[in-house]
Amino acid sequence: MPTKLALCLGALLMSASALAQQAPPAPTTSSPETPAKPINLQAVTVRGAQPGPALWEVRKGDHVLWILGTISPLPKYATWQWTQLEQALGKSSEMLEAPSARLKMPPSLFSRLALQPAARLNPGGATLEHLLPSDMYERWRVLRREYLHDDDAYEYQRPIIVAEQLFTQALSAHGLTGDTDIEDIVEKLARKHGARQVPVRYELVIRKVAEPTGSVDSDQQQGIACLDETMQIIEHDMSKLTERANAWATGDTSTLQKLMQGSREPCVVSAINGDFEHQLNVNDLPQRINAAWVKEADLALTRNRRTVAVLTMEQLMSPTGYLATLRSMGYLVQPPADLKQ
Repeated sequence: MPTKLALCLGALLMSASALAQQAPPAPTTSSPETPAKPINLQAVTVRGAQPGPALWEVRKGDHVLWILGTISPLPKYATWQWTQLEQALGKSSEMLEAPSARLKMPPSLFSRLALQPAARLNPGGATLEHLLPSDMYERWRVLRREYLHDDDAYEYQRPIIVAEQLFTQALSAHGLTGDTDIEDIVEKLARKHGARQVPVRYELVIRKVAEPTGSVDSDQQQGIACLDETMQIIEHDMSKLTERANAWATGDTSTLQKLMQGSREPCVVSAINGDFEHQLNVNDLPQRINAAWVKEADLALTRNRRTVAVLTMEQLMSPTGYLATLRSMGYLVQPPADLKQ
């Protein structure tokens, strides 16, 4: 699982450059066409060219903000036609990048900020056979043989590291990947169509980093719990992940919404995010980033006739997420056609 996937807070940028200035408004045009009807999904991951996801629409009078929702993992061997997105970008003055945090700190502090644990091996040369309960270890051996070429080297690695590697290889075996950089694709399309890219970043000044409080044993226990959860996902939920990826790829938002219900962040992601927020001593950092995005979206809807933005599907579909905030501010929010009542 790539670091970018693990950091749900977005790309962490160390530069101090200012946000780009406003762009002139684009002329009024009609909404982009609805994508082609999704193909019927099979029991396997879709391949080849697909319609791609539909867009949400936020309106303020005759000003429009189109939003693309992203998910991970996605089909490994699929490409997207991006018809609706390209139509929207071709009519837009700006493209709001995915919300993120900009960190400003002295180099001495940055060297102490470990976003991921440096040690990959278990302390004292301990093996997973020694660390895991016997029934859990047997499940691990089955999955190791199936997805990791039965490599003995994993036996000496920390459970959280093993969980990450196992999940990545299981995704690949099922035709899925967490490596597809949709944000980068959208940014390239924005440049192609002349839409100015606007970073949406909460600037965070770090003056001190919290000292570690957890013991090695407690960290290992958390890693063991995460490995157990990861194995349960692989044992029972890979078909749901495949269906969810297919629904996104084919623009079947109605199916995607149903599959997103009850979904949660993988523990290998939340473990890193939790450690990150603790070290920065800002437990409400996601809320601060959310507020920064809502503010920028409000400004974009005022200065531009047409704008495109990128958010995660979780941020779009949450009853308390970004769209809910915009609704409470009086904006008209229109979901994709297959979600409308």
